[in-house]
Amino acid sequence: MVRTPSDPAVTRSVLPRSRPITPHDLPLVTRVTDNLEVAHATAARLREVGAKVVIVEEPTGRGETAFCAIHPAQFSARQCSRCEAAICPGCIADARGAPLCRACWTRREERLRATRIRQLFALLVFVAFLYKVWDHLKEDAAQVQGTVPITIGIVQFAPKSAEGAQIIRQLNQASANEPTGQTLRDVADWFNREHARYTADKDRRFRVEIRGPFTVDVEPPTLRNDGDTWFQAMFRAWQYPQYFKGLARDHGVPIDDYTVKVFVVYGGHSPDMASHSRGSKKGRFATAFVSLDERNPGYPLVTIAHEVGHALGANDAYDPETSLSVHPEGFVEPFADPLYPQRYAELMAVDIPVGPNVEWEIARLDQLRVGHQSAADMGWIPPEQAKLFYTPPAVTPEERLDPATRPDDAPPTPAN
Repeated sequence: MVRTPSDPAVTRSVLPRSRPITPHDLPLVTRVTDNLEVAHATAARLREVGAKVVIVEEPTGRGETAFCAIHPAQFSARQCSRCEAAICPGCIADARGAPLCRACWTRREERLRATRIRQLFALLVFVAFLYKVWDHLKEDAAQVQGTVPITIGIVQFAPKSAEGAQIIRQLNQASANEPTGQTLRDVADWFNREHARYTADKDRRFRVEIRGPFTVDVEPPTLRNDGDTWFQAMFRAWQYPQYFKGLARDHGVPIDDYTVKVFVVYGGHSPDMASHSRGSKKGRFATAFVSLDERNPGYPLVTIAHEVGHALGANDAYDPETSLSVHPEGFVEPFADPLYPQRYAELMAVDIPVGPNVEWEIARLDQLRVGHQSAADMGWIPPEQAKLFYTPPAVTPEERLDPATRPDDAPPTPAN
């Protein structure tokens, strides 16, 4: 039956039921029989009372049916999209519009529920991980910018062929009573002096431990390749320091105990070895590459100090195109008159500016200074203090007066 009569109650005379048939029950299977004449007789009786009836013959194929597998009194409207069972509009409504039978809908909901639980668990783990990372970053920042001693671990690697190289002997010799600024042992004294110059803190804030040189042919992974995706670039950035940390652990160095981890790699004969050096605030990690032909111990020392500056948060103060110090941040005395020659090299600019386009290498660490911007980057002074240092003094009202009206005791007006 596909339509009820105007008075649905009259169907009780034909189809005795406990309750009247409503339009919501339609379509309704009134009789299932293998006798076609009986089906026609039933249909005729229903039509006499005003109902609309159709006679549907079942398919002859095995497993095929015109009726819903879940609601046998309902015609099937579609097949389940998963198991291909016959389903009626009621099944589709129960599955919230999806063409699924009850069993497949239940299984799908259980899988979705399990997936949501796994996603929620992963989210909770990720949040916990972020909390630990944030906590670690806060502790790391507090250690670097607080009063806790900063330990710099300098781990040296050199190939077997470099045994006895002059630059290795020079950098590892014992310092004299007065700091010479030409050995690795002088790095801590230099950082302590510069830190005290800005903070007036006379405590030895920086300590250096020197390990090695260990005989190793260092072959670090490639840091970047053209065409890398962002994920590959991130993986390489993670893999690079892990390689050096692994070498240190292989030689019994407790590398994770140091605030700043510095790896000095000797080898090669190119004068441009230092350009491969790197320093990163992430992980407080630095590498310094030193040519075996280097004759000036001050140059690898300033390279090491420069990369430690990066590990402590300082940024480069030289032009990447020309490698010349940027004015004013790359100058220790940016307002000296005359400007050249400068007396010192700035930590994050490396060389001493002696002319508009001429710079000299330092020979000793006492020729190197930390500029105000680098001190602010490393948290030694507030950024406002550095900004004030680089801001020229304001012109006073007296200096703006016309010479004809300026009082006799007023200072002379500066020339333009």
